[in-house]
Amino acid sequence: MNLRPGNRVIALMSCLCLASSLTIAQSSYKYSVDLTAIKDDQLTINLACPAVTTQDIIFYLPKIVPGTYMNSNYGKYVHDLKAFNKGGKELSVKHSDDNAWTIKNAKGISRITYRVEDTWDSDIDNMVYTMCGTSFEANKNFVINTCGLFGYFDGMKQLPYDLSFNKPAGFYAATGMKAVSSTATNDIFHCENTDRLYDSPIMFSLPDTATVKVGNTDILIAIYTPHKMATAKFIAAHMEKFLLGARDYLGGKLPVDKYAFIFYFNGEQKKLSTSGAWEHSYSSFYSIGEGPQEQLIDRWIDISAHEFFHIVTPLTISSKEVKEFNFNETHLSKHLWLYEGSTEYYAHHMQVWAGLHTPEEYLETLAQEINYSRSYFNDSLSFTELSTESAGKWKEQYGNVYMKGALIGACLDLYLLKLSHGRYAFRDLKHDLGVKYGVDKYFLDDELFDEIGKLTYPEIKDFLVKYVQGGTPIPYEKFFDFAGVDYLPSETVRQFSLGGVFLAPDSAGRIMITVKDLNEVGKKLGYQNGDEFVSLNGQAISATNLDEAINNFYSTAKEGDKLTIVVRRKKGNSVEPITLTTTAMKVDKVMKHVVRMNEHPTEEQLKLRNIWLGLAGRAQL
Repeated sequence: MNLRPGNRVIALMSCLCLASSLTIAQSSYKYSVDLTAIKDDQLTINLACPAVTTQDIIFYLPKIVPGTYMNSNYGKYVHDLKAFNKGGKELSVKHSDDNAWTIKNAKGISRITYRVEDTWDSDIDNMVYTMCGTSFEANKNFVINTCGLFGYFDGMKQLPYDLSFNKPAGFYAATGMKAVSSTATNDIFHCENTDRLYDSPIMFSLPDTATVKVGNTDILIAIYTPHKMATAKFIAAHMEKFLLGARDYLGGKLPVDKYAFIFYFNGEQKKLSTSGAWEHSYSSFYSIGEGPQEQLIDRWIDISAHEFFHIVTPLTISSKEVKEFNFNETHLSKHLWLYEGSTEYYAHHMQVWAGLHTPEEYLETLAQEINYSRSYFNDSLSFTELSTESAGKWKEQYGNVYMKGALIGACLDLYLLKLSHGRYAFRDLKHDLGVKYGVDKYFLDDELFDEIGKLTYPEIKDFLVKYVQGGTPIPYEKFFDFAGVDYLPSETVRQFSLGGVFLAPDSAGRIMITVKDLNEVGKKLGYQNGDEFVSLNGQAISATNLDEAINNFYSTAKEGDKLTIVVRRKKGNSVEPITLTTTAMKVDKVMKHVVRMNEHPTEEQLKLRNIWLGLAGRAQL
């Protein structure tokens, strides 16, 4: 998720043994939800309970879920929870904390009912990332992150779940699961346990879907866009290139037989507080603002690549804290550098490795990550400490996992290639970790660096201890130099300018101007703080084309050309268009964190560079 933040589902049962449940103890959670009976943005949840053997029992909704690194407290959105025994008598229920209900005399429990409101529209003082939340729009769309609707009994997380949804006629359930049964008005799904349940988002709406076949894997793209600014077919056509690259990057085969990209493009609800995506074993869910697909597809692909590569880490390779996740106590792993950081590295590195981006574009991505990481976050903070405290003490530093975390991946990759003479890369290390641990085994947090050292080189363990566990800032110039890439903390250049103003969209999507340190161009134009940026040399400006328009100006301008900018400026009670003009000129500008190719690399550097960027096959250095 830029918040990126934010984990599992598998094979399905073929039937629901409803008849036998009348004569033997029920051994699964049987949930039913009627999506056609929504009232006040709330759904009624009905649970036919599994057999309980204790006198009292706690019913939970999760406090935290994998991949989010924050406390979501889904129980806060539950109302009027009631429990009944087999004779229909209501049992005593105590709401013992935000996410827990203690039920008395539970041995005879038969069913539970409650109402749940969606997180997107709620006025409850609680933060849930939108991509991990819920949205109920009658006869339009239902975002069902299952952790927001369905609970479990204490000590009974390993029981299976059967989910039955009545839905508006013709609605399609977009999910990575395979339905046990599906009709025009009902879908039934089966999950083997609570982990698989919370790993399985579903979006119900009228279908706009497309399917891509990549090897033996069926890839579903399902979207909801109220103003029809995108189509699943368009996204699928662009997604196919990245998926083919990902297949080759992962050794020629994707590790799943079905995967779903589920996109909700918000264009009719109130502006959501967050946007991004949440990864799962067989799907990923995206909550993103609606916009023109031609202008935004590259951004969507970048986000999709990140979420898809989570099928490697942490969904295959992870620690005990992830594999045996505690939904109601916050115990996080030390290794966000691996789960989020290396996944972000894969998302961008794969695209240059597969020829989807140029080497220069990739180096600019690295430069942006360094700039953001060192400008806005604590570069001396232990990354393992950041990981364990990312939902608490260091939550304000969490965004660095996508910046410095990716840079850790880049430096580790280059160091492995250097030490192995081009024969062993970060992808090889992840493959070997996957063989050693896989889906069903976990590593111990405190032992991972030792295990990596055994699989690779003592120097790699030393790197991880010093720069990941320790607080020593990474000397990027040292590791980039292995591939003949220069890193400069700062450099003064002469280039064209729009005046040294800060441009950013407001909540209505208007590009607003903040005047701080005007350069010579800005002073001649005469900007004022609070101006709205309307057009550049006759081209209308919006949030979706701002960067493209500015880059086009920089690449085509000649000194002495006329520079015309139209702004809207408040005068009294009205807002008037104002035309600002001057001539285009270059000014001195200090560029921070420059990453670029060394034009005179050694033979060894060039060979390693070509291997690293996918420009040549592996060769002896």
